[in-house]
Amino acid sequence: GLLTLVHGAMERDTAASTGLTLVDRDQHYNLYELLRKHEGNRLAAMVDYLMQVVEHQELQGRLGLFGMMDAGEAYTLFNQVQDRLEGTTLVGEFEDSLFAQARETKDDGEIDELVEAGRLTSLVVRETRDFLSGHQARNEVLVRSDGEALTIGDVKRFIRARIAGYGMHEDHGCIFSQGRDAGVPHNAGDPAMPMRLGQSIVFDIFPLVPSGYFHDLTRTWSLGYATDEVLEAWEQTKTIFDRVMAAVALGVPCRDLQNMTCDFYEALGHPTARSRPGTHEGYVHSLGHGIGLDIHEEPSLSHREGNTTVLMPGHVFSVEPGLYYPDRGFGVRIEDSVAFRESGALINLTDVPYDLVVPVR
Repeated sequence: GLLTLVHGAMERDTAASTGLTLVDRDQHYNLYELLRKHEGNRLAAMVDYLMQVVEHQELQGRLGLFGMMDAGEAYTLFNQVQDRLEGTTLVGEFEDSLFAQARETKDDGEIDELVEAGRLTSLVVRETRDFLSGHQARNEVLVRSDGEALTIGDVKRFIRARIAGYGMHEDHGCIFSQGRDAGVPHNAGDPAMPMRLGQSIVFDIFPLVPSGYFHDLTRTWSLGYATDEVLEAWEQTKTIFDRVMAAVALGVPCRDLQNMTCDFYEALGHPTARSRPGTHEGYVHSLGHGIGLDIHEEPSLSHREGNTTVLMPGHVFSVEPGLYYPDRGFGVRIEDSVAFRESGALINLTDVPYDLVVPVR
């Protein structure tokens, strides 16, 4: 049958653009009146509101619950609703939900949005590299024109300005970590830390374009020069990155790509999330994840039990091997995002050089 959207009055124009049958919540189920009826008890008012929606829309059978809400509030609210329902059962899905399945593959229109997100994000990363390279070094530290040390905070301000300049925005900030912090995959970086020569920098950026689609890419840099240890880890990571990218094809099990990466690193003596679950050193995570209207979607390039997904048209995902040794003062990661169009053609959404060393003045 026809789909119905119950919406707030302030969102009526956006609601109208969906083409769905509309019900104005504020006209049909006035929450102020419901609060007055229940003497200010918000929980009772919300239960009453939802019960009216179920009755008026003649909802029966299994009624799926989707969306975002505080877990405790949702538990309390929907338990009370269920207690009052007759002939209708509230159901939720823990994995492979309806919307997760719908978002796992993208059509070419969505992929066009992801191509644009990749193009703009790549420009930001290129410009950030040029920004760093344009600074002079003094006593192994980059300095600003006023003679003060350039800090991670300064670099992040530049990044935010360029993201905004291209009409994008950040939902989650970015990762720009150096030295020991680069050895912890999701350490965002210390804003007060000066930019030092010869230390690994993990720059992981994941902004979204106005249509809501994300891009995700990571580069590892070292200002001026790289130590032998960082260079070796980077070369190893670039080698397996290239091998995985060459192996990406329709019909390939996602799990196989992660196992291929673990095999490579383990053969070189590095611990992995497979050989040493919970390790803080070596290769500590899965190979990649889906990207779309959220930064983490299906498919998952993980070796976890039960992961039977194979690559198919419409999949958009990251490829991001890395090595992390915080106690030795470094981490490296290389990440591109790729997509299979509806035709099955594979495209790389990321366009940034992989060079490790960033020359400085």
